[in-house]
Amino acid sequence: MRGGAVAYLSVPGLIAARQHVTDYWFYLEYKSGDHSEPVLFDIPKGSSEKVIAKARDLFGSRVTMAEFDEKGEEIDPNTLPDLKSRHTFTADIRDHPSPEVKPEKATVVVVCPALEARYTARGNQFKLHANDHVIAVNRAGTYGIAYLDPGKYKLVSQSENANGFEMQLEAGKEYYFLQNTFQGALKWDTGLSRNSPELVMYELDGAYYSDWKRK
Repeated sequence: MRGGAVAYLSVPGLIAARQHVTDYWFYLEYKSGDHSEPVLFDIPKGSSEKVIAKARDLFGSRVTMAEFDEKGEEIDPNTLPDLKSRHTFTADIRDHPSPEVKPEKATVVVVCPALEARYTARGNQFKLHANDHVIAVNRAGTYGIAYLDPGKYKLVSQSENANGFEMQLEAGKEYYFLQNTFQGALKWDTGLSRNSPELVMYELDGAYYSDWKRK
């Protein structure tokens, strides 16, 4: 596009639906006057190769494929040390804090996107565990930020089920995740995915901050 553009495409991830879906996210920024406008597309997996090829044809080296080694796997919730902890939850509709880079800490940003606006801040809780403790509690349409000591962590998103992976977190770096949701037997289940900063911050901009506390 005239004025320049940058495109980010993420690897397949779970999105909320009645079944598991492995579509692609296509994040695009384009110039509009003196500022940039972000757009997020959901690309069906069957069309993804054509869209990626077209994006590369249009934008060349400005296209980035966000690929991560971490893949969510199902985990027995009963193995989580903090499974039985209980938490209060309030969606903060006034304050909207942004993540910070702290030299001595790893910054973890996690968003739980809502399928539709009517689901925002409603439904069951989605907890993010880091090793032995819950570090964030969301509902659909909210986000959380945590600052952790560097080290190896087992990160698990937990609802009725639990899904996550192990990864090394480094001081002074930021890590971005989505707590994806899909319909379970009684409540919404969850799947954890690591995503690009652009994608997660796009979702964060439209979400409420989760003000949660341990009971």
